[in-house]
Amino acid sequence: MACNLNPTQNAAVDTYSGPTDSTYNICYESIMDRDSVFFNALIYGDSIKGSLGYKLYEKDQNNGSVLGTIHGDTIRALYTFMSEGQESTREIIFLQEDKQLVEGYGTMEERNGRTMFKHNIAFRFDGIRLKEVNCK
Repeated sequence: MACNLNPTQNAAVDTYSGPTDSTYNICYESIMDRDSVFFNALIYGDSIKGSLGYKLYEKDQNNGSVLGTIHGDTIRALYTFMSEGQESTREIIFLQEDKQLVEGYGTMEERNGRTMFKHNIAFRFDGIRLKEVNCK
């Protein structure tokens, strides 16, 4: 997967073609003080692909690609990103709730060079809240 080296903005990945189309874009952002997070993706059926960027004050900025699935109100995906000049992959999870995405956390482990959630764990959805925005 290719990673974006520039900050992610709310650029639509693709375009929605009609009310009967199961392919559409979602765009979310969180801007608080000096921190910002942008999530833009294309939904096709129960699959999702897009971009995610974190720009957190006094932390390394990372931008990358997201590839995963949607089950009900939950997005679970692999996030491949560049940080400190090194490519990394970690599993991410978000809960869709009232036109927001809430980042989830759980116990993680290293598997095959990726940071993944441990099997059979409970998630805490108390992370960064991103609000739905219009895709540009």
